[in-house]
Amino acid sequence: MDRAAGAAVREAAARAPRAGAALALAAGTLSPAFRVVVAVLCARRATRRDGFIALAASVAAALAARAARDRIGRRRPGPRTEGGFPSRHAAAAVAITTAVAGGDRRLGAALGAAAAVGLAGRVTDGHHEPADIAAGALLGAAAGCAARTAAGVFPRRRTAG
Repeated sequence: MDRAAGAAVREAAARAPRAGAALALAAGTLSPAFRVVVAVLCARRATRRDGFIALAASVAAALAARAARDRIGRRRPGPRTEGGFPSRHAAAAVAITTAVAGGDRRLGAALGAAAAVGLAGRVTDGHHEPADIAAGALLGAAAGCAARTAAGVFPRRRTAG
């Protein structure tokens, strides 16, 4: 059923070339854009803590997704030979979104919308099936929540004065 859903999404994108091209662009820019967001958050003093929480969450999610993907070995829909379940892109993007949303709901919502479009593009361009994305997203949400929770254990350092 998942493979059929992915094929239907790809067929719909093929019938709407502009939409397919826009989704392909979103898929291609997802990781670099999210890296820039995390870097900016880490660089700005006011958002540094949230940036490092997002960084930790995304690294943990991507590593966990990679380990699971290598063990499961579920074939991707496209020509790539390595497994695609769960999606590392989905895990990292949703981990960042979840971690950031804990500190700034508006930025979290914007990242969530961007992630949804970019991850839909990962299905339309044949890199993943919908279940790959869903599993990666669940893993990412768990990593984001865990990173926020772990960060709560270590209180912010307060400056005198």
